Amino acid sequence: MNTLANKSSLPAVTAAGVVAIILSALGVLLGLLIEVSMLVAPGLQTAEATPGLPASTRAAVQIIWLLGLGVAVFGFFVGIGVLRRRNWARITMLIWGGIMAVLSAISIPFIFLVFNTLPSALPNGAEAGPFMGFLKAFMVLFYGIPLGIGIWWLVLFTRPRVAAAFIAPASLASYPSAMDVTGFPLPEPAVAPSISSKAICPLPLMIFAGFLVFSSVCMVLVVPFPMAGSMPFFLFGHFFSGLSAKAIFGIMGLLFGVGAVGILKLKPWALDTVLFLQLALLANGLLSLMNPRFLAAMQEAIQHADAANPAFPGGNPFLTDSFFRAMMIIGLCFSAAIIVLLLFYRPRFREAASLAKA
Repeated sequence: MNTLANKSSLPAVTAAGVVAIILSALGVLLGLLIEVSMLVAPGLQTAEATPGLPASTRAAVQIIWLLGLGVAVFGFFVGIGVLRRRNWARITMLIWGGIMAVLSAISIPFIFLVFNTLPSALPNGAEAGPFMGFLKAFMVLFYGIPLGIGIWWLVLFTRPRVAAAFIAPASLASYPSAMDVTGFPLPEPAVAPSISSKAICPLPLMIFAGFLVFSSVCMVLVVPFPMAGSMPFFLFGHFFSGLSAKAIFGIMGLLFGVGAVGILKLKPWALDTVLFLQLALLANGLLSLMNPRFLAAMQEAIQHADAANPAFPGGNPFLTDSFFRAMMIIGLCFSAAIIVLLLFYRPRFREAASLAKA
């Protein structure tokens, strides 16, 4: 009865579960549509009888959307878990909502930065102004919707009453009402939680770990990924390309993935491992930015990859040195913010890890 009461008294939670199912269903349909279009694309020809997309770009889209398709399918079951008041689903919705909110909040100013550089780089930049204005408004709406949904989920699923509805042991309903010799019912058996209520990973670290798991999978997929041009990788002043660069990405992805899972499982070594890797990446990024070969090598690699793309016959027009430098600075600021986050929540994480171990 208590579980049924909790389900009926929280319509906002039910609505959140329905929204998650709808978003997942749309993600599945979109993923299937793109995968089918990529399979059909090799047979399509442009007016100049050239392939519409190079093979490496087509493979990239297929792999990325195949991963997104898997996430959408998992999200469908998460929405069902929310409707059934499963606590793992509540935690997943918090991680999912946090990732959506953070990425959408970052994407909106990034889109404005990119679109503001396009009119000056395009040959008909003055004529493209009104269209760019419409495109900016559309992208703000496109990213604003998941931003609002993510904030809604974060606020909703952290409310004490909502958390209690998910954490309340449903196993009590399966116990029969035992009677003593006088005919009065015995007290319900107490169910001791296996982990203290304080032995939970801080929410910002859970969101970061969820994002890190997804990122690590993408990094590992770089290893078998077919690329027309080998992307260079600078590691503390040393230049790597081709298979060696892919191997470094794959090893980093494995290390980050293991650390992220360890954070979710409250392993004391996990946060320190990820913190060390983030510090190493920040130092490597600073050294790469100061390396005079870095920007030239990145520009050459991307232009080589774009050479097979009929959309950029003369090279990508807005991939300038200033654009690369701005992207590097934004990436370094993001890495520094992650380090501050890990250091700030490190004492709470170690305390929760100690409680979980006890």
